[in-house]
Formats: sequence, structure tokens, C-alpha cells
Amino acid sequence: MRVDNLKTAVGARAGPTAVLTPAFVAFARICGFVVDPCRVRTPRDKRKVERHIRVLNESLAPLFRRSWTELAPLQSALGERLQALRQRLRCPMTGTPVTEAWQRERPTLLPLPMLGALFDVITARRVQRDGLLSFEGRQYSVPFAWIGRDVEVIGTAHHVVIRGDGATLARHPRHTAQRLLLDPAHYQGPSTARVLAPVPLGRRGRRQVGLGGGVFVDPRLPAPGQVARALDTYVALVDDARRAR
Repeated sequence: MRVDNLKTAVGARAGPTAVLTPAFVAFARICGFVVDPCRVRTPRDKRKVERHIRVLNESLAPLFRRSWTELAPLQSALGERLQALRQRLRCPMTGTPVTEAWQRERPTLLPLPMLGALFDVITARRVQRDGLLSFEGRQYSVPFAWIGRDVEVIGTAHHVVIRGDGATLARHPRHTAQRLLLDPAHYQGPSTARVLAPVPLGRRGRRQVGLGGGVFVDPRLPAPGQVARALDTYVALVDDARRAR
């Protein structure tokens, strides 16, 4: 993909020494293309684009010399002029009109990947030994198989999306009051060639954590809104834990 050093893609310098922005690098990787910035003040690096713009200007300019009182007639006239232009222009590879060559080419093109929601932040983070990464003052869990590896962290309007190898690994709410966001499923599964699976929860841990990932609530405990709790309730829980050993 030849780009003309637009700020969305190029963060510094230009041409062969251009430094691409992380967001555009991620966009190119997801869509499957390579970025090749043009050199500064070198129109021949994109001469086909320059020529195409000239052809369009010469074909459409007469329409804009007229006075239009409504948008619909102008849009219709532009559509007719562009359709006639596509029928007149020839594809240099096939010798057929551009419209016909485009219809033949469409079945061989790759589908456009689903990019999801728009994002305003993208950065790289390394997954720590506890399966967490830090982003915007919070910690987010990642599948344990990615411990020690770098991932892409994308901040959208409502979510923190964590990606690796072109796939979405995790998705957490963004800008929450919580400072630690965990998904128990990220610590389950078999070991990999480089990472051992976490030790499963014991009997007491399974009693504290429900099967659905929520906190286990013993019916003998008072409602969370009540501050006072009878000491006998804790004595009964300790006795149950001792008998469960």
C-alpha cells in the first residue's frame, strides 16, 4: 500500500526512513498489507494516482461549472459521468473496460476483516508471570499461554481489547472503578510447550469460588449489606473446613 506520508500512517520522517504510527501498523497487519510511504516531493512515486486524479478532474469539472439548486440532481449527474468514464477507460492488463475487469477481479479478492469498534489508543505490553498486563493504571488478565509474550492493547470507547497473532485474546471493560479485572477462564486449560498451566483450585478454593466464576455465598451468612455477623457463623464455617480436609 503506497501512502503519501499522511499523519495517520507516518509519525516521523518519510519514504524509506518513515516511522509508522503503531495504530496504522496494527491496521495494516489486520488487513494483510505492507505499507510503502512515498518519498518527499517525488510525484513519480505515485504517478498512477496523480494521473487518475487528473482524469477525474477533467471529466467531472464541467459539472461543477453549472449552478445546482439541489444535491440529488448533482449526485445523479456525477454517477452517470463516472459510469461512462469506467466504460471508456481500459484496464492495461486485460484490455477490457475498467468495470468489466473489476467484476472479474472481485471474486479473487480477500474479504475485508472485521476491525471492530474504533480505537483511540494502541500500545504493546508484555504479559507478566501472573497472567496480567498493565494499561491505564489498571491490570487486565490474559490467557496464561501468553505469559512472557508481547501483545497489542487497543483502547476503544468501552473496552480494552487485547490481541495477539492477529486474533483477539481478551476483552475487558474500559475506564472502570476496578483496578484489577480478571477472567477466571484465562487461567484454565492444558499446559503449552513453553508455559505450564496454573495449579487448579483445591477443595477450599472451589468452595470460595462458584462454578460460574462468581463468589460462592454460603446461605448461613447474612446479606452483604449487613455489617454485624454472629461469631457462631464463622465458627461453623471453620469447623466445616476442618472436616473437609
